[in-house]
Amino acid sequence: MTLRRILAWAGVALLAVIVIASGLLYLRQQLGIHKAEQWIRDFPVEPVGDFGATRVLRILPLMEYHSADPALRSEVGLSYLVDTDEHRILYDVGFNASAETPSPLEHNMAELGIELAGIDMVFISHNHMDHVGGLHWQRLNTFSLGRDQVPFPNPRTQLIAPASMSYPGLSSVRADRPMSLGEGVGSTGIGTTGTLPRQLVVGWIEEHSLVVNVAGLGGVIIVGCGHQTVTNLLARYDAAFSEPLYGIVGGLHFPVPEGRIHYGPLDVQRQLASGTGPLSPVAMPEVHRELALLRERNLGLIAVSAHDSSDEVIELIRTEFGDAHRYIRVGEEIVITAAEQ
Repeated sequence: MTLRRILAWAGVALLAVIVIASGLLYLRQQLGIHKAEQWIRDFPVEPVGDFGATRVLRILPLMEYHSADPALRSEVGLSYLVDTDEHRILYDVGFNASAETPSPLEHNMAELGIELAGIDMVFISHNHMDHVGGLHWQRLNTFSLGRDQVPFPNPRTQLIAPASMSYPGLSSVRADRPMSLGEGVGSTGIGTTGTLPRQLVVGWIEEHSLVVNVAGLGGVIIVGCGHQTVTNLLARYDAAFSEPLYGIVGGLHFPVPEGRIHYGPLDVQRQLASGTGPLSPVAMPEVHRELALLRERNLGLIAVSAHDSSDEVIELIRTEFGDAHRYIRVGEEIVITAAEQ
């Protein structure tokens, strides 16, 4: 057999492998999409009921794509410090893509005077690398603020996580359904939407969001990435919570026209983590449809993360929502106070 014939057969074999692999990936994607839709449709949601309220809600971005201060670092990752009347919550822990010590998050926490001893709840929205401290920790179903896991000094600190995540020394609450959270459960004004699944090209993911009820105003949903989609997130909120929706803060996953993470020619956030496949990612018509759902709510506050939404979409939101819009930048606190009765 000549070298030319060998190379020709090798090319045919390689093409066959690519076609078969693509077909299997497409089949997994479609089966997963159907499974997620059926799961959401059939899941029995029990209303949370009266879960109290906080008079003040403070959201301090510790890690984001944009920074308000050149002394504070930024990255394609998300971490917020959420303060209510009774609790201090660390919401996600960023990316630390280069496995640095100190990590960008640890650097910012030190600059802002944030100590672990004051944190009594760690809320992990979902197990993706840009929210749990890197791919290494994602694979281990845990998280880390830096290159090494460190103990949380407060013995009462709880981990609120989707699926089966854990952290050394922390008791874990699995957020597989809507529920109230924190000490004095039912009176803190803190809850979770419970997990909502999504089949992405990068795999199956379950994500939940934090809900904080601000006295006299209503609920504020704090979102990690928004893989649930706005449609499903709003439907879950309506089914689980009776308070009017006042605001939404965080990632809504609108990487249009492109995302922030690229591996070679692949736009990871858009082609692999949105839409129904690499050839049908999220596009502007879908963005407009989901924003229309939010406009119907007459929100008092909307702040969308730049870690997974483009600057173009964020400026569109600023234009459409006017005074309700806030930018999310590292070190720039968003404060919501109770309405006067």
